[in-house]
This record gives sequence, C-alpha cells and structure tokens, in this order.
Amino acid sequence: MAEKTQGTNGSMYQLVRNFLRDFYRESKKGIRLHKKGIAISCAFFFLCIVIFLVALYKITETAFFCGICHNMKVYVASWKASNHREVVCIKCHYKPGLINHLKGKWRDGQLSMAYFITGKSPTKPHAEIDDLSCLQSGCHRKEDLGKGVVFKNVIFNHLNHVDVMKREKKLRCTTCHSQIVQGTHILVTDVECFICHFYKTKGQKEFFTGCRSCHLEAKGDIKVNPAFIFNHRLYMNRGIKCEECHINVIIGDGHIRENVCLECHNKREILEAKYTPEFLHRNHVTEHKVECFVCHSPIKHVIPELHYKSIETQQCSQCHQMEVHSDKISMYLGKGAKSVEETPNRMAIINMDCGVCHSKGENKADLHGTCKECHGSLTDSMTDRWEKILKDREVEILRDILELKNAIGQKKVDRKWRKKLDDALYNYTFLLNGNGIHNIVYSMKIIEATKNMLREIRAKSEGKLPQYSQFKLSCTDICHGNIGERKVPFGSVSFPHEVHSEGEGSCQNCHSPYSNHGKTVYKDCSNCHHGEGSGKVSCKDCHRADEKMFNGTGVAGLEVMKSPMHDKVPCADCHRSIKEGKKESLSSIKDTCVRCHKKGYEAKVDDWIKTAKDTLKVYKSELSVLEKDIAAMEAREDRHLVPFRKISYEAREDLNFLSEGMIAHNPVYSKAIGEKIAKNLAALKKMIQEKKEGKPVIYFAGS
Repeated sequence: MAEKTQGTNGSMYQLVRNFLRDFYRESKKGIRLHKKGIAISCAFFFLCIVIFLVALYKITETAFFCGICHNMKVYVASWKASNHREVVCIKCHYKPGLINHLKGKWRDGQLSMAYFITGKSPTKPHAEIDDLSCLQSGCHRKEDLGKGVVFKNVIFNHLNHVDVMKREKKLRCTTCHSQIVQGTHILVTDVECFICHFYKTKGQKEFFTGCRSCHLEAKGDIKVNPAFIFNHRLYMNRGIKCEECHINVIIGDGHIRENVCLECHNKREILEAKYTPEFLHRNHVTEHKVECFVCHSPIKHVIPELHYKSIETQQCSQCHQMEVHSDKISMYLGKGAKSVEETPNRMAIINMDCGVCHSKGENKADLHGTCKECHGSLTDSMTDRWEKILKDREVEILRDILELKNAIGQKKVDRKWRKKLDDALYNYTFLLNGNGIHNIVYSMKIIEATKNMLREIRAKSEGKLPQYSQFKLSCTDICHGNIGERKVPFGSVSFPHEVHSEGEGSCQNCHSPYSNHGKTVYKDCSNCHHGEGSGKVSCKDCHRADEKMFNGTGVAGLEVMKSPMHDKVPCADCHRSIKEGKKESLSSIKDTCVRCHKKGYEAKVDDWIKTAKDTLKVYKSELSVLEKDIAAMEAREDRHLVPFRKISYEAREDLNFLSEGMIAHNPVYSKAIGEKIAKNLAALKKMIQEKKEGKPVIYFAGS
C-alpha cells in the first residue's frame, strides 16, 4: 500500500515538474518572440496604475472627498461660502512641508479606511490648524499682520494679539478664527474678544482694556435722529470717559460653566486632579485649539436698544421696584402725558441711563456737579432756573384746575369737557411725580398743552371761543436766562453776550438751531470789528484758520511749515484796506503786494487762487461721492462705520481748513495739506472698495 502511494506521488511530481519545465521553455520562447509587445503592455499597465494612484491622491484632497462623511457636509458648505473657498482643504489642514503632507495623508488614509470598513466616523470632528499653515507663502504674510484691519467697526491689530502675551496667555490664529460653523468657515466670533477683554479675575476691579484700545474716537457730527446732531469730541475734550455715558453695554461675566469638563473628559484621574489656570489655558488654548466659549459662558458687548424706544431703563430696574420711579422714567423717555407728542430727553436718545447723573450721590449739590462735569460752566444755575419755572407753572395750573372745578360744580357739562379736566389733572400729577427737570422741553410742552385744555374748558363754560397758545422753544426763557450777565471764552478773548445780544431772536445770529445745539457760526462780525479801535479783539481772535495757516500749524500729522513772511509781515500790512476801515477786495490785496515785491508779483496771487479753486473743487467732489457711499453702507448695516467716518471727517476737516485758511497765506503748507487729503481719499476709496467686495478691510494707519 505504501509503495502504491509513493508511486502515485512520484508520478504527480513528475507531471508538475515536466509542466513547469515546458511552461518555462515556452514562456521564454514567447518572451523572445513578443518582447516588444510585452514591454509596451507592462508600460501601459504601469502608467494606468500611476494615473490611478495620482487621481486617487488628488481626489482625496478635494472638498468632495472630504464631504463624503455626512457630518462633514456642513463644514464643506460653509467653506464654499467663505473667503477661503479658493483654497483647498489640505492647504490649511496639513502643516507646510512634504513630510507633514505625507503624515497628514497617512493619518487621513487610516481614518478613511476605518470609515469605509466600519461605516462609522467621528461624531464631532475637531481640526487643529497650525499657525504655520496660515503664515505660509501665498497666504497671510506676517509682515502684513501689522496693518490695522477693520473688524466689526473697530480697528484690530494681529501682531498685538499673536506676538504679545495677552493676560499671560499665548494665543493662536485659531483662538479667534474659530472653526465653528455659523455660515462662514474660519469665522471670527467676537465672543472670544469679549471673554478676554471683559472677564474679571478674582480681585480685579476694572476690565482688561479700555474702550480706546479698540474703538477709534468718533469724530465729527453724528445724526442721532432727524432732529438731533451729537458730537463726541466736545465732551471728550472735557475729559469725559466713554463709560460715563455708555453704561450697560456688557452683559454676562464669562464664568466657567458647571460640569463643563465632562463634555470632553471622562477619566477619573483627570477630573479629580487640580490644575492652575495657567496650565489649563496653555493646554487648551495654546497647545490645543479649544475655543474660549467651550468652557466660559458668553459675554455680550452691545449698545442696548434706544431707551426712548424701549419700556424702561435697565440699570435702575436691577435694584428698584420700577413702579416707584415709573413717572420719572416716563418723563425722561418723553412719553405718558395726555395730548402731548412724545419728546424724549436727548440724554435718553443717546442711551444715557439714570446712573450717569445719580451715581454720585442724591444731594442737590452732587447732582448739579454732574451737569458741570459734562456741559461746563454754561449749566451753572440752570437746574435752579428750571425748578423755579416748573414750580411757578405748576402752581398756576393747579389754581386754574381748582377754579374750574368749583365753577363747574354740579352743572351738567358735556362728558367730553369733564374728561379734558381729568386729563389736565393727570398731566399736573404727572409733572409733580415725574419731576420735570428730567426732561425740561417735554415738561414745557406738557404745561402748554394742559393750559390749552383749561382755556378750552373755561371758554366752553362761558360760551366763548378759546384762545390757544403754542409752545415755542426759547433759548433764554428756559435755559440761558442769565447769559447776558456772563462772559464766555471764545478764541483768545472773553466774549460778552450783553454787548452783542438784542433779545431772544438774536441768538441765531451767532448760534445754530436747537437741532445742532451749541454750534457757533459767524455772521457779519466784520461790520463792527474791522477798522481801527473797533472792539478789543485782534485778527487771530476771529480768523483762527488764517492764523494757523500762516503759522504752518493746525493739521494733524504734518510738521510745522511757517510762511516765509511769518514774524516779518503782520496781517495789516497786506490787508491795509481793512485797517483803513474800507471794504477789502482782491485787487486791494494785490495792490499791497507791489509795495514790497517787484511788479508782476501780484500774478502769483491769481495763480494761488486758481490752484485753490481747482484743488478744492476736485477734492470736494471726490469726498462727496465717498461720503455718499459711506452713508449707504451705514444705512444697510444700521450703524455708524466709525473707521470709515474717521478718515472722511479728517479729510473734510483738512479740506475746510484749506478753504478757510486760504492757500495764499502759506502755499507750501497748503500743498502738504493737499497731498495729505489726496492720500486720505485714496485710502478711503480702497477701504470702501474692499468693503463692497467682501474682502478684509485694511485700515489706513497714516490717516
């Protein structure tokens, strides 16, 4: 039996051996005969494999491949809608360099293989983008990060946050450019800004930085509503801090949410250990990309809704039962009286809460002192005047109400007139409880409306036609009643109102209307002050722009460039006709030139005037177009674009100075001013274009 088995195996072996030998011989023979064809076939198949691998390599780097996982689709969609949509995923998600690229491919290949085999993928993708990916060639150069960027109406500087330790913490690009999905990939969410800037550690009284670290000074006039123009500079010049008016702008404290660690960690040894804040921030913020809001509760930083459009002020309601002060709040907000149009206090219109005045004590002296801090000496005794006016008017109204009640008595009077009497009594009570000082203009309107109600009732009871009166805002009757007795600083002189005022109607000879309250304008001053000995004033007291132009000062950002005639030729030597009491003209000025200069020098004056007209015409036209663009953007966003306005206001101020100061007073300095205006307009034009195109707006730091 064994021999039979061996014989069978031996036969099988021989058959296989003979087959392989014959196969080898025939293959060798076939290769020799078809060597060229086989080489071409192998090369073709090799090429196909290479093409397949390259295609696979490229496909795996596309957004399409990244979006295969269902939980990645929302990230891919946000990327397509972002400014980075032209940048492939791996450009950011892999560190620069071939080795890092291959490491990333190997890691992602393992994840993709696991996904295809198991059908499962991570439920919460968490990518960490290295700073080198952002700063690599062709992306964001580090030298460009020093330029200010307009972000949500503030000026942001990257190097101040990335290169400098903030609150003893090292930040990364992705600390602020979070990878959360809110419609835009790598979106900058301001919650991180607020948590860092407004989070108070134990024992810390003030916030980390002040308003001016982010916000530019709001230059120029701002139209708050159609009838009210506000200018920040007038108050900032008096040292008023932003937070004295802008209160209740920070909501939340950024505390660490309870059990927040359990959302990421589940190991007992980690949860029971104690760590310092420095270690936690270094491990989460610096070494690993974890957003601040993951651990901290959010902090909001907003200007709240305008008070005169809301129900009540916020600060007082935190401590007080608002029923106690409801009439005072309504008075301040300018609503609640019968038959009187709503007239909010201007302080309410710009969102100033009760604490602005009432935070420094409740006695009368303290309250009056807060007025002077913001408004200067012009408010001296003003509130005392209001109190007296209101008290006298309230006594008159109460007397008329009581007389009418006694006169009507038990008579049958139309219900309509009894209701009017009730409304008059309501207004009187509202005036008392609301304390009319909180809104003097509204109070005077209430008084006038209530008097008209009582006149109408009296006339009806006597069978006569009522005589109505209309409230008219008066400068001296309510506020500036003692202005004639006072002198105020004006230029370098002490201006006496008594000499210049000629009754109530004369105020607007020098001052703008109530809508642009307090602005001084010049009208016909020269009728009195030009000529010998007319008033104790000098040229520079009124012609300040001319004097500054002559001195080569007055424009921020330019070095002093005095006129060659400075300290050599006084004003009267050129403006001789004014000194002689005559009317000045261009020809009279040119006549004075030839007294000192050669014949023909007066032609330079014509050249200067022509240059001035042409320059001003071009700049005014360009600036007007840009200001319209800014106004349109502000209307769309419903806010003042301060970085844009700062440059436009500065260009407008320089343009006005160039116009008022006269080029002929200092041609060299005027040329420098024109170059600065041109630079500002070019920068503003570029910023507006970047804004329209949705690009990051680079702020012109030289403005």
